Amino acid sequence: MSDIINIKNSSKIKKDENKLKKETGIAFRRSDKPNLDLGNFDFTKKILFHPEQIASYKNNERPFPITLEIDLTNRCNHRCNFCFYAEHIGVEADKPSLNTELLMQRLKEAKELGTKALSFTGGGESTIHPHYIKIIKFSKELGFDLGTITNGSVITERNVDDYIDNLQWIRLSIAGGDAESYHKVQGVDQFEKILDNLRLLSKRKTEKKSNLNIGVRMLVTPDNIHTIVNMAHLIKKLNINYYQVAPDQYTADKGKFWNSEETQNIFFKVKEILSENNIKLLTTTFMVEQENLDKPTTCYAHFFMLTITAEGDLTFCKNARGEPDFIIGNLVDKTLKEIWADSITKNIESWVRPNNCGLFCKHMAINNTMEEIINPDIDKSPNFVG
Repeated sequence: MSDIINIKNSSKIKKDENKLKKETGIAFRRSDKPNLDLGNFDFTKKILFHPEQIASYKNNERPFPITLEIDLTNRCNHRCNFCFYAEHIGVEADKPSLNTELLMQRLKEAKELGTKALSFTGGGESTIHPHYIKIIKFSKELGFDLGTITNGSVITERNVDDYIDNLQWIRLSIAGGDAESYHKVQGVDQFEKILDNLRLLSKRKTEKKSNLNIGVRMLVTPDNIHTIVNMAHLIKKLNINYYQVAPDQYTADKGKFWNSEETQNIFFKVKEILSENNIKLLTTTFMVEQENLDKPTTCYAHFFMLTITAEGDLTFCKNARGEPDFIIGNLVDKTLKEIWADSITKNIESWVRPNNCGLFCKHMAINNTMEEIINPDIDKSPNFVG
């Protein structure tokens, strides 16, 4: 018998329903009360783990960011059709990569300035930087917490322990739940290879009794939605922590596909499958437009996170990669301390706020939380606790 998923009564049956039923084995029936209890990481509270950072800002100081997001290279061995940075990356050897010795010198400075974590995430595939393993070992020795977002293609028996021993978390981007959809979205025929590498990570994590947080993320599109259940079955017995599904925020349909009850109920089925082994399903809402942009009086996010690009540029905002107006300095020309104290950085601080920077902001959780602390509603009487 097919699995059954509830869908709210509707006068119109979506034309893709029969296709989804055929390809996923899921039959759809109508119900007035779908039970979609899905969630995402709670970013709103993360800055509260750093009261010294907040206190420093409240004292009119300019604390250096807690996290640096680092693009080790603009080279990439995949050609994902959703990659917003695709025009800047490629497999060519002349694509920019950070100089290892210079980066290591700057990381020593970052540690002295108060940075606590490094996230190796892009612009291309960080793990194909020729000294990726050397860099994460060095960073771990300095005392940083480390994380990596990767397509998982270069994990091997020879280096898997380096990932396990040095990273706090790793997230594999797998944009398809079968070989056909994976190839269509990611541009390479490596589905089985990536799954084998994920299994290897899981196996070694178990053998070493490691606390490494392992996640899998899929950008969900009409081309791969029918494979999500299959992926859940493939990973449900692995020693991983979560499976994250995310919408294409730049699609022209303004979230119609993502918010459809067919799509949302498939997620709920996936959640049931993964719960058999306590693997979390994480998802999010489609953001049609930014809300409450007038309330934060400034942008606070750069006091918590900055980005270093493969060109060596330090950007004011992680969302502003490639935006010349938001480059505040280059690692070759100045130290991190010099860049942070430079008038360029302070000038941006003087005018930028959520309602005028022109970027699709992923830092509103930081801005809204900080605004509540720095400029609380007077009716809350913040000094009266309890």
